[in-house]
Amino acid sequence: MKNKKIIIGSRGSKLALIYAQIVRKKILHFKDQFQIKNVEIKKIKTKGDEIQNKRLSEIGGKGLFSKKIEKELLENKIHIAVHALKDMPSDETEGLLTN
Repeated sequence: MKNKKIIIGSRGSKLALIYAQIVRKKILHFKDQFQIKNVEIKKIKTKGDEIQNKRLSEIGGKGLFSKKIEKELLENKIHIAVHALKDMPSDETEGLLTN
């Protein structure tokens, strides 16, 4: 497949976007070798981002900042998910690999 487009899913937080930009630059370093046309960062608003007037423990606690991004990954709407480690639950999501 020539001229591949890679979509990175990330929260829109400052820290998550910094990490996503680092990953984007590393992928683009190999763009000619792997015939990558473009690497896009898709900002995904999570439940933790949407609900600002309650404590995280009141709205579910675990996965509030990652579930929606992981869902998009599992549905092939994004190719890579980049998170800040502080946003990740300790249990891995079945069907996904972490690095």
